[in-house]
Amino acid sequence: MASRYYYTLIASLPPLPPEFDVDRVPIARSQLDERLKLLADDDLEVVSQWHDYIFWDQQTLERTDQEIADKYQQLKKSVVNSTLWHMIEYRMDVRTIVAAVRRRRVGLPAPDCVGQWVEHIRRNYHHPDFQLQERFNWVGKFSDCLAADDAMAAQRLLFETNYQYWCRMNQQYMFSFEAVLLYLARWEIIERWTSRNLQAGQERFHSILTETLGEYAHLFQ
Repeated sequence: MASRYYYTLIASLPPLPPEFDVDRVPIARSQLDERLKLLADDDLEVVSQWHDYIFWDQQTLERTDQEIADKYQQLKKSVVNSTLWHMIEYRMDVRTIVAAVRRRRVGLPAPDCVGQWVEHIRRNYHHPDFQLQERFNWVGKFSDCLAADDAMAAQRLLFETNYQYWCRMNQQYMFSFEAVLLYLARWEIIERWTSRNLQAGQERFHSILTETLGEYAHLFQ
C-alpha cells in the first residue's frame, strides 16, 4: 500500500486517548475491521498474525513452559515484519517477568520461559525487581499488588505498562503501517479495559495463577 493510503486509513480513525482507562472504545470493533479493509493483502496478513497472537496470549488455558517456548519459536519463524516481532517479543518478555514474580512469591524456581531476559532473571532471581528496575520499573509495584491479592490493581498496572509502551513506540511513526499496528495494540487494551468488571477480573487473576503455578495456585487463594 502506498503511503497515501496509510494516511487515508489513519486519518479516518478516531484518535486514541493518552491513557487507556476510558469509559468506552473510541471506535467499535466492527467499524475498525471495516476500515482495515483499506489495507493490502500482505498488510492484512500481518494484522492477522497480531490478532492470532493476542488471542493466544489472552487464553487462560494452562500451558507448560515448553508449550510457550514452542509458540515463541513458531512465531519467530513465521513473523517477518520487524515491528510486529518487536511487539510480540515485548509481550513475551512481560509474560516471563510476571511469571517469575508469581513463582518466586511461593518459593518456586525461575520459570523456563522465553525472551531476552530469561538468563538475567535467573541470575538475579532473589533481587526484588530482578535488577530490571531501569527497564521495567513496574515490577516492584506488581509484586505489591500480588501481595495484597488485588487482582484489579495488578491487571490495571499491566494494562497501563503496555499501553504507555505502545504510546512511546508510536511516537516514532506517523502515517505508516507501523502506526496502524500500534493503533491496534492500544485499541486492544482499551477494549479489554472497558469490558472489565470486578468479578471477571478476579476470575481472570486466579486463572492466570493456575496457568502459571499449577498445583501451587491455591497458596494465593
